[in-house]
Amino acid sequence: MKNAQLLVKSTCQLGESILWDKRNASIYWVDILGKQIYKHKFGGEQTSIWNLDDYVSKIVLNDRHGFILGMQGMLASWEEATNIVKPIIDIPHENGQIRTNDGGLDPDGNFWIGTMHMDAISGRGKLYCYKDQKLHVMLDAVSIPNGIVWSGKLPYTYFIDTFTNEIRRYDFTKDTNETAHYDVLVKIPSEYGSPDGMCIGPDGNLWVAHWGGYGVYCWDINTGKLLDRIYVDAPHVTSCVFGGPNNQDLFISTAKVGLDEQQLLKYPNSGSVFHYKIS
Repeated sequence: MKNAQLLVKSTCQLGESILWDKRNASIYWVDILGKQIYKHKFGGEQTSIWNLDDYVSKIVLNDRHGFILGMQGMLASWEEATNIVKPIIDIPHENGQIRTNDGGLDPDGNFWIGTMHMDAISGRGKLYCYKDQKLHVMLDAVSIPNGIVWSGKLPYTYFIDTFTNEIRRYDFTKDTNETAHYDVLVKIPSEYGSPDGMCIGPDGNLWVAHWGGYGVYCWDINTGKLLDRIYVDAPHVTSCVFGGPNNQDLFISTAKVGLDEQQLLKYPNSGSVFHYKIS
């Protein structure tokens, strides 16, 4: 069995959106429910934490030295040095009932972000694309949007709505970013939990964090076949990203929310960040 190792002990209620920043050889992630951003220098001991005023679900690099955040009610820029958040565009939130969840940057640099109901009510969310300073609805009636990624070699958008237990493969027109019909690449068996965050690995395949699945699973990007699994000593695995000096280090976030007292005693590192060296 391939086992991920504890990298950063933390107590995130809902750790998500783990990000590798090669500019400073650090990982960043968020605690959505804790309204916090975390940073850890890979190979170091120090972890920094920033407190925000609103739920933050996604952090991505911008073109320069800062970051863009998906937050409840808006996309925003964020400066690490000052902890200043500046709104970019509003996102409908229905008087606080809707928040952002997962998202990502497409090959053209457009920011896609999904929304969901605070109580995860089915079909209340959307998938948006922020392009040309406007917010475009790409998918409606989404439940828990997760794991949106693109392969540089294939003209597809890979997207997860966790409620469906599917990894879906969409065609989209590059000129308009309008999503087309999809096919189901993977139907996740219930014994593997539910798909959450996702990234493209150095092998070109889909590496997926499985909520309730105790690990990160590697699925063939062409056939949907299960290729590998990295075990994580926490039930709720939420997101993953490759990084490190040679892009062979897998960083993994987890969550505490939804676990009962006995589970928390059995898996005390839930809410922490784990690491696995691929090569």
